[in-house]
Amino acid sequence: MGGSGMGMGIGPGTGAGIRGGLPEEKNVAQLVQEHTNVYARKFQGLLDRSTPHVIERWIVTGVLFLLFLLNVVLRQGWYIVCYALAIYILNLFLAFLQPRFDPSLAEDLAAEDVEEGAPGLPGSSTPKSGGGIKGLLSGFSNGNDEEEFRPFIRRLPEFKFWYSATKATAIALVCTITRATDVPVYWPILLVYFLTLFGLTMRRQIQHMIKYRYIPFDLGKKTRYGKK
Repeated sequence: MGGSGMGMGIGPGTGAGIRGGLPEEKNVAQLVQEHTNVYARKFQGLLDRSTPHVIERWIVTGVLFLLFLLNVVLRQGWYIVCYALAIYILNLFLAFLQPRFDPSLAEDLAAEDVEEGAPGLPGSSTPKSGGGIKGLLSGFSNGNDEEEFRPFIRRLPEFKFWYSATKATAIALVCTITRATDVPVYWPILLVYFLTLFGLTMRRQIQHMIKYRYIPFDLGKKTRYGKK
C-alpha cells in the first residue's frame, strides 16, 4: 500500500520530483528581461511627459554640456571626446535645419520628367530664386492665398534632436570619469578643423535655404516652402 501510494504521487503530469507541485521557476534571463521592460516603459513614459516642455528639456541638456566643458577645461583632457561630441551635434543640427523632402531632388525628378508635380514633394515645381537675404526672406507668406501652402517638415524633429544630443552629451560626460578615454592630442588643430568644417557646412546650408526660399524657424509667420 505504501508503495502504491508513493507511485500515485509520482505519476505523470503531477509535478513530480523535487519541485513537484510548485509553479515553473523563471530563469535569470527572463527575470532580467521583465525588469528591463518595466524600466523601459517607465523611461518612455517620462520622455512622453517631457515632450511639451521644450525649454526645460534644453536647459537640462545645457547643464550637462556645461559640466562636460568644465571637466575638459579644468582637468585639461578629453579633447578628442569633445571634438567627437561637437561633430555629432553639428550633424544633428544640420539635419534639424534641413527639410524632410529635399527640393533639389524633386527638381531633378521634374527635370527628367520622371514625376511631375508629385504631391508631398515640396519644391517639385520650384524655379531658381534670387539670391541674398531678400531671396531667403521671400519664402515667407505675403498674404497671397492663391499660392499653395506647404508646411516645412524637418528631416530631424526637435524632440529627436534633443534626445540624441542629450544622450551623446551624457555619454561624453561619463567618458570623463576615467583617463582611459583621454587620448593625447594637440587640441588647437581640432579646434581649427572644427571651426572650418562648421563654417563650410553652415555656408552650404544657408545657400540651400536662399536657393529654395525657406527658413527652418518659426518667426511668427507661416513659411511657404518652395514658393514660386
